[in-house]
Amino acid sequence: MLRTALAAALLLALSPRPGAAADADKLAAYGRHLAQECAACHRADGVESAIPPLAGKPEADFIVLLRAYREGRKTNPVMVSVANSLNEEEMAALAAYFAGLPRPASVSPR
Repeated sequence: MLRTALAAALLLALSPRPGAAADADKLAAYGRHLAQECAACHRADGVESAIPPLAGKPEADFIVLLRAYREGRKTNPVMVSVANSLNEEEMAALAAYFAGLPRPASVSPR
C-alpha cells in the first residue's frame, strides 16, 4: 500500500502540470521584455565579443551567475548593479528567455 502511494505521488510530481507549457511561454516572454536592457551590452545574436553572449546559456548557469554578482562572488560593477536590481522571478524569466535562444556553433559556453 505504501509503495503504491509513493509511486502515485512520484508519478504526480513528474507529470507535467496543466498549463506548464503556457507558464514557461509567459516566463520567456517576460524575459524577452526584460532582456532589452541586456542587449545594450550582450549581443542578442549570440556572436561573441568582449562581453560574453547570453544566447543559449543554460537557465541554471544563468541564475547561478547572477546570484554570484549579487552576493559579491563576482565583481563586475555593472553586473553587480544589474543583479541587485533583479528579483528571483525576473532572473528566472531572463534565464528562460536566453536559454531558449539558439547558441551559434562558434560560441563556446562560459
